[in-house]
Amino acid sequence: MKRSTIRTVEDILRDYPKIDKYIEQREQELRYPVTPVDENVGGSRAQNGFDDSADRLIITLDEDKRINALKKQRQVIDDCLDEVGEDTEIIIDELYFRKRPRYTIDGLISNGLIHVSHTKAFGLRNKFVKECAKGLGLYNLD
Repeated sequence: MKRSTIRTVEDILRDYPKIDKYIEQREQELRYPVTPVDENVGGSRAQNGFDDSADRLIITLDEDKRINALKKQRQVIDDCLDEVGEDTEIIIDELYFRKRPRYTIDGLISNGLIHVSHTKAFGLRNKFVKECAKGLGLYNLD
């Protein structure tokens, strides 16, 4: 797998704890768009009075690419987390989900937080990143 693909997946994993907040922010942007102030005084026709903003909001929320991409990322990571063991969950949580990680993989091993060898721990992390990349459509080779 390319290093750039690994970095992309790692960035997505680091953003995972904030995905719900990003989705909410994007929904708020769509619900309450910033409209520019019309400084053109007079000389225009009146509005027709028909307001279909609720209909447009529903269509916009369903079709918004950013929201759909965030939801897909969340679903893929959730699915990958459901399929792994406790040691992998601890590794991923410590390396990617914490705001300020306290341990490296070696630190997790030496402090007894995970019960696998150095090689196995890196293998678990790499396998998880690879599975996420496949789920996100970033990696297709087996």
